[in-house]
Amino acid sequence: MTRSARTALWAAAASAAAVASLRPLVVSPGWLVGALGMVCAVAGAGLLVRGLFRRRRLAVLVQALVGFAVVLVLFGGSTTVLGVVPTGATVDRLVQLATDGVQVVQRYSVPAVDLRGLRLLLVAGAGLVAFAVDLFAVTLRRPALAGIPLLAVMAVPLALAPGGSSAVAFVLAGIPFLVLLAGDRRGGWLRSGARVGAPGRAATGRSVAGVTASATAAVALVAAVAVPAAVPGLDERPLTIDTGPGDTIAVINPILNLKASLGARSDATIITYTTDEPDPAPLRIVTADVFDGETWAPSTGADIPRSQRVQDGLAPAPGMSDAVRNASTVRSTGISIRGLDQTYLPLPYPSVRVDISGEWLYETDSLNVVGDGETTRGRQYTATHLEVTPTEAELRSAPEPPEDLWERYTALPESLPAVVGDTAREVTAGASDAYERAAALQRYFRSTGGFTYSTTAPNDGGADAVATFLAEKSGFCVQFASAMAVMARSLDIPARVAIGFLPGDESSDGRWRISAQDAHAWPELYFEGVGWTRFEPTPATRTGQSPTWTTPLTPISTAAPSTSASAAAAPTATAPSASASTSTSTTSAAAGQEQLTGWDRVWALPWGWILGALLLVVALLTPWVSATLLSRRRWARVHDTATSAEAAWAELGDRVHDLGVSWPPSTTPRQRAAGLSEFTEPGSPAAAELQRMRAAVESTRFGAAPARSGGVLVEQRTTRRVGQQSGRLVRAQADVVVEAVAAGRPRWLRWRARLFPMAGVRRALDWWDQD
Repeated sequence: MTRSARTALWAAAASAAAVASLRPLVVSPGWLVGALGMVCAVAGAGLLVRGLFRRRRLAVLVQALVGFAVVLVLFGGSTTVLGVVPTGATVDRLVQLATDGVQVVQRYSVPAVDLRGLRLLLVAGAGLVAFAVDLFAVTLRRPALAGIPLLAVMAVPLALAPGGSSAVAFVLAGIPFLVLLAGDRRGGWLRSGARVGAPGRAATGRSVAGVTASATAAVALVAAVAVPAAVPGLDERPLTIDTGPGDTIAVINPILNLKASLGARSDATIITYTTDEPDPAPLRIVTADVFDGETWAPSTGADIPRSQRVQDGLAPAPGMSDAVRNASTVRSTGISIRGLDQTYLPLPYPSVRVDISGEWLYETDSLNVVGDGETTRGRQYTATHLEVTPTEAELRSAPEPPEDLWERYTALPESLPAVVGDTAREVTAGASDAYERAAALQRYFRSTGGFTYSTTAPNDGGADAVATFLAEKSGFCVQFASAMAVMARSLDIPARVAIGFLPGDESSDGRWRISAQDAHAWPELYFEGVGWTRFEPTPATRTGQSPTWTTPLTPISTAAPSTSASAAAAPTATAPSASASTSTSTTSAAAGQEQLTGWDRVWALPWGWILGALLLVVALLTPWVSATLLSRRRWARVHDTATSAEAAWAELGDRVHDLGVSWPPSTTPRQRAAGLSEFTEPGSPAAAELQRMRAAVESTRFGAAPARSGGVLVEQRTTRRVGQQSGRLVRAQADVVVEAVAAGRPRWLRWRARLFPMAGVRRALDWWDQD
């Protein structure tokens, strides 16, 4: 393996380790596959091009193209041709994804959810890091500069991740970088005295200095890992609360961090609990009531008085009448937190009292419980709460909500697409009250609307997220909850989104277990007298049965949404008969079939696949065609024995180069012949023909008169016919030598030289790049 190849591999290892150090910033590790694949693709492209063509500048171009191709394959989707040919729609899609990714970075706290936009930034960033490190270490031969992009990446988790970056990640990135520095020809690290500078004491001194420098670097690496572990550290709790003056605390927006947990797919247990409630409700962490067109977030304007301690009892649930409260059953739930580290406390709703150590305060509007400098890590507590089961009559007869509450919880951004409100009105066209409209929305998402639950649905970023979800009809719980809450608000029903966990699984000892896979979101709609009421639009495949009060006993006659805007706007008319409809459909189908004639059939062909196949064929044939054309052009210029000797020598050099045998341009014919003699048996025909070819080209270049050699090189004449006859004989000599060289080379090299001769390609690249 060449020095350049070894440097490239160590550069790739350093890049991969640096990229892997970003793992604590994202909830799910799925993005690492694409990011590390990108590093391998960029590094592999550089290795391949430099190995085949010995062109460092060409390698830079190919690496950039390969990195862009990986982005297209992973994120271009259906907008590309054959997955790698971009279109105008591809550019728009990538720009939108990048915008969504930037929004995730700006809005989400660490660890963030692995949405497609953020994944694009991570994968593309990994490609840029691998490209920069390879550029500095291999192409420019300045390994020390490769530390700049590596340091930039390693600094991100140090600054943002709770607890910083791990020592393992630091060591895994530091060792390859030290190896790069050790192999630096200009730095002189870790090299023997015989290969450094001038011989003698100077070389030995530089060698000793290199060993000393490398030893110092190794000691520094060990110290950087060991010393912080021995020094008392600072408080590593995430900054989620800003302590204000006096007896209040100001709560910042935690929804994005909690929302990130909804993307976690780990099955590890994070919460266990016991309860006397026969059918436990979800544990709620926080509610989000502010919708800006892209994300939901809790209100951040109110301060929480320190007197509102949960140990002293929580305020009554907002909007709940005494009659409903008295009809509810008091329950007790003991909760043990294992792997959850949040500022908001998971609780059943509505809780009446929480027995827990530390300072925990509640918000009166939402009954969210937040820690005053406390987190949920390792907590054990008991919640006393109500099991509320409102009746259909209570929900139907709910009076109008207070004006201030109505204005706050029905607010929608002006940028919301009109299709959202139009769909909500179509779905609830036959409903007679707010309760029926809410039940109709839930039924639309769970059964009649054709929606499916999917964790691989497109991300929920972007201003048209709800409209896109309504069109694609596939998503996860956040999208279902958000869509129903937005559509309820468009119908003047106060709504918000709750984030928490599904009840989980019950074990044989009666203890319930919750994992990260149970993270969930659902809408809460307000009905005066009952208060905030849970609905469940997410399909039953994810959530099971919906709450009993969300399914009316009296059937609702609602209209299904139209399939197009024109259908929705069409006036009511006498319905055509079945036979007429069938006739119309048949006629339309026949007309459509007749239209696919002539040029329409031509345009209907899969031109993208055809173009891709043609490009593939051209790429495979280009080496063989270019090498053949070069050879024919070379022999077409032969007109005497001198030109035939030079042509044969050049032909021999091109063909053995494809077999992995090459030499610098400055070597003499005698030196080249001596190198090729290693592949021929002494006294064999190949060895004799090689010496004849060498003698002929030396005679042509340095002799005063043409030479004879074994009867093969004839006396020079001025006629083209004699020169071409001599050329055919010399070509036969080259064939004998090439066969002898090929016999000693690996089989894959022989096949590559036969199917993909690169002489023409190398000649075409000579004008652009010289190494």
